[in-house]
Amino acid sequence: MLNDIMNMPDKELFLKAQEIGLGKTRINTGPVVITGECLTQPHCNHCKWDSFKMRNNQFSQKSSLETAIERGKLMESIGVNRVFTASGWMGYTVPDDYPYYIEALKNNTNMEVFGLFGAIDKESLKILKSAGMDGYQCGIESPNENIYKRFRPGGDTLEDRLKTLHYVKDLGLKVWSGFLVGLGEEKEDVIKGLQILKDLEPESLSILPFTPYPFTNMMAENPANPLHWARTVAQAHVYIPTANVFSDMKVGFYGEYSVLTGANGSYIFPKKS
Repeated sequence: MLNDIMNMPDKELFLKAQEIGLGKTRINTGPVVITGECLTQPHCNHCKWDSFKMRNNQFSQKSSLETAIERGKLMESIGVNRVFTASGWMGYTVPDDYPYYIEALKNNTNMEVFGLFGAIDKESLKILKSAGMDGYQCGIESPNENIYKRFRPGGDTLEDRLKTLHYVKDLGLKVWSGFLVGLGEEKEDVIKGLQILKDLEPESLSILPFTPYPFTNMMAENPANPLHWARTVAQAHVYIPTANVFSDMKVGFYGEYSVLTGANGSYIFPKKS
């Protein structure tokens, strides 16, 4: 079945993906950043947060609970119905105060709340679930370990992330995962990635195009080909039709191709007032 999907002509593939997407509820999502601090050493070679920090030295500071609640309420007011609490990787055990951010957002908004902290242990996930967390977002970056290490030479490994996702599934939390495309993966890598994701029975998928950011070690790399990216998203949509499919590309040529994929989820990044 998957080989048939991979070989579908563009028109047939995109029409099928759009047909599946039409039957799904629209979901708007966005981040509440707990902290831009990250313990990964060396830092990821493609980390856009490093780019943000070069332009804003306040980005690494930790948000207060009050700031997180304010941010959550703002996002809900503009139509976001799912929020993810984001942090740089702080190790396999989440800091003691992270559950309070989950709890605060659940108590002060009506949004779904997902965690996004990289690979963490099962006990941390249990604690976050007890605080009210609905699900966990953890991308695998690339199913090709060599490409993964190009992105992430330090910190949590591909194996760590896969373990975390299986913990999420075992605990009955909603699984949200995906990977990046556009930095040299082969067709076999995409197939492997989609098979890994299907086995996790994901509630949501984010297949994202690699885009370089200034002041990162990969700033000179070429961005993902938009057709290759859109086909991969559509292939995921057709292969795993029960999952919500998110696209963070709404404008420019990526935005034009995004429409083809039938994605029913969008990212919203409101600027601070």
